Amino acid sequence: MSFWSGEKLRERIMNEGLIDPFHEKAIDCAAYTLSLGKSAYTSGDGEQRTEALNQGRTPGVWSLREKETVTIQPGQFGFLTTDESVTIPNDAIGFISVKASHKFSGLINVSGFHVDPGWSGPLIFAVYNAGPRELVFSQGQELFLLF
Repeated sequence: MSFWSGEKLRERIMNEGLIDPFHEKAIDCAAYTLSLGKSAYTSGDGEQRTEALNQGRTPGVWSLREKETVTIQPGQFGFLTTDESVTIPNDAIGFISVKASHKFSGLINVSGFHVDPGWSGPLIFAVYNAGPRELVFSQGQELFLLF
Protein backbone atom coordinates (compact mmCIF):
# COMPACT_ATOMS: atom_id res chain seq x y z
CA MET A 1 0.00 0.00 0.00
CA SER A 2 1.28 3.49 -0.78
CA PHE A 3 0.70 7.00 0.55
CA TRP A 4 -2.31 8.82 -0.84
CA SER A 5 -1.63 11.70 -3.22
CA GLY A 6 -3.13 15.09 -2.46
CA GLU A 7 -5.82 14.40 -5.05
CA LYS A 8 -6.74 11.04 -3.53
CA LEU A 9 -6.69 12.55 -0.05
CA ARG A 10 -9.07 15.34 -1.12
CA GLU A 11 -11.37 12.85 -2.89
CA ARG A 12 -11.57 10.44 0.07
CA ILE A 13 -12.10 13.24 2.61
CA MET A 14 -14.87 14.83 0.56
CA ASN A 15 -16.62 11.58 -0.41
CA GLU A 16 -16.35 9.87 2.98
CA GLY A 17 -16.37 12.80 5.42
CA LEU A 18 -13.03 11.77 6.93
CA ILE A 19 -12.19 15.16 8.50
CA ASP A 20 -14.61 17.53 10.19
CA PRO A 21 -14.43 20.43 9.79
CA PHE A 22 -12.79 20.08 6.37
CA HIS A 23 -10.85 22.98 4.84
CA GLU A 24 -9.55 22.42 1.33
CA LYS A 25 -6.61 24.79 1.94
CA ALA A 26 -5.39 22.43 4.70
CA ILE A 27 -4.35 19.84 2.11
CA ASP A 28 -0.58 20.16 1.76
CA CYS A 29 0.78 17.79 -0.90
CA ALA A 30 0.03 14.31 0.50
CA ALA A 31 -0.87 15.50 4.02
CA TYR A 32 -3.71 17.27 5.79
CA THR A 33 -2.75 20.04 8.24
CA LEU A 34 -4.49 19.78 11.60
CA SER A 35 -4.96 22.61 14.11
CA LEU A 36 -4.81 22.93 17.89
CA GLY A 37 -8.20 22.27 19.42
CA LYS A 38 -9.97 23.62 22.48
CA SER A 39 -8.33 21.37 25.09
CA ALA A 40 -4.74 21.05 26.23
CA TYR A 41 -3.08 19.59 29.28
CA THR A 42 0.42 20.31 30.60
CA SER A 43 2.58 19.03 33.42
CA GLY A 44 2.50 22.38 35.22
CA ASP A 45 4.99 23.34 37.89
CA GLY A 46 5.81 26.23 40.24
CA GLU A 47 5.02 29.58 38.68
CA GLN A 48 2.61 28.20 36.08
CA ARG A 49 0.73 26.28 38.78
CA THR A 50 0.40 29.39 40.98
CA GLU A 51 -0.76 31.47 38.02
CA ALA A 52 -3.47 28.94 37.15
CA LEU A 53 -4.72 28.79 40.75
CA ASN A 54 -4.81 32.61 40.91
CA GLN A 55 -6.94 32.61 37.75
CA GLY A 56 -9.33 30.03 39.20
CA ARG A 57 -8.15 27.32 36.78
CA THR A 58 -7.04 23.78 37.46
CA PRO A 59 -3.24 23.71 36.99
CA GLY A 60 -2.24 22.03 33.75
CA VAL A 61 -5.76 22.06 32.27
CA TRP A 62 -6.34 24.52 29.44
CA SER A 63 -9.80 25.15 27.97
CA LEU A 64 -9.07 27.35 25.00
CA ARG A 65 -11.40 29.72 23.24
CA GLU A 66 -10.58 30.99 19.77
CA LYS A 67 -7.00 32.32 19.62
CA GLU A 68 -6.33 31.71 23.34
CA THR A 69 -2.92 30.23 24.08
CA VAL A 70 -1.34 27.33 25.92
CA THR A 71 2.26 27.50 27.13
CA ILE A 72 4.57 24.50 27.34
CA GLN A 73 7.67 25.24 29.41
CA PRO A 74 11.11 23.71 28.66
CA GLY A 75 11.18 20.16 30.00
CA GLN A 76 7.40 20.03 30.24
CA PHE A 77 5.03 17.45 28.75
CA GLY A 78 1.71 18.29 27.18
CA PHE A 79 -1.34 16.70 25.62
CA LEU A 80 -2.68 18.73 22.71
CA THR A 81 -5.99 17.93 21.03
CA THR A 82 -6.82 18.63 17.41
CA ASP A 83 -9.62 20.97 16.41
CA GLU A 84 -10.65 18.46 13.76
CA SER A 85 -12.35 15.13 14.23
CA VAL A 86 -10.63 12.50 12.10
CA THR A 87 -11.97 9.21 10.74
CA ILE A 88 -9.47 6.66 9.46
CA PRO A 89 -11.14 4.17 7.09
CA ASN A 90 -10.69 0.46 7.73
CA ASP A 91 -8.61 0.12 4.55
CA ALA A 92 -6.04 2.76 5.59
CA ILE A 93 -3.74 3.82 8.41
CA GLY A 94 -2.89 7.41 9.29
CA PHE A 95 0.61 8.68 9.96
CA ILE A 96 0.93 11.75 12.18
CA SER A 97 3.65 14.31 12.74
CA VAL A 98 4.31 17.68 14.32
CA LYS A 99 5.01 20.34 11.68
CA ALA A 100 8.77 20.82 11.16
CA SER A 101 8.72 24.50 12.16
CA HIS A 102 7.57 23.46 15.66
CA LYS A 103 10.00 20.52 15.82
CA PHE A 104 12.85 22.94 15.18
CA SER A 105 11.72 24.91 18.27
CA GLY A 106 12.05 21.77 20.39
CA LEU A 107 8.55 20.25 20.30
CA ILE A 108 8.76 16.45 20.14
CA ASN A 109 5.85 14.10 19.45
CA VAL A 110 6.02 11.32 22.07
CA SER A 111 2.59 9.82 21.45
CA GLY A 112 3.48 7.59 18.54
CA PHE A 113 3.28 8.06 14.85
CA HIS A 114 0.17 6.34 13.55
CA VAL A 115 -3.62 6.36 13.82
CA ASP A 116 -5.30 2.95 13.69
CA PRO A 117 -7.76 1.91 10.98
CA GLY A 118 -11.29 2.56 12.22
CA TRP A 119 -10.35 5.44 14.57
CA SER A 120 -12.89 8.26 14.70
CA GLY A 121 -12.61 11.40 16.82
CA PRO A 122 -10.17 14.19 17.64
CA LEU A 123 -6.52 13.23 17.92
CA ILE A 124 -4.50 13.78 21.09
CA PHE A 125 -0.80 14.46 20.63
CA ALA A 126 1.48 13.78 23.60
CA VAL A 127 4.38 16.21 23.25
CA TYR A 128 7.53 17.23 25.08
CA ASN A 129 9.30 20.59 24.98
CA ALA A 130 12.97 19.66 24.57
CA GLY A 131 13.92 23.21 23.62
CA PRO A 132 15.41 26.01 25.74
CA ARG A 133 12.39 28.35 25.54
CA GLU A 134 8.73 28.18 26.44
CA LEU A 135 6.50 27.29 23.50
CA VAL A 136 3.22 29.14 23.09
CA PHE A 137 0.49 27.84 20.79
CA SER A 138 -2.91 29.35 20.07
CA GLN A 139 -6.22 27.59 19.56
CA GLY A 140 -6.70 27.07 15.83
CA GLN A 141 -2.96 27.27 15.05
CA GLU A 142 -1.73 24.77 12.46
CA LEU A 143 0.52 22.33 14.37
CA PHE A 144 0.19 18.80 13.04
CA LEU A 145 0.20 16.77 9.83
CA LEU A 146 -1.84 13.68 8.98
CA PHE A 147 -0.67 11.53 6.06
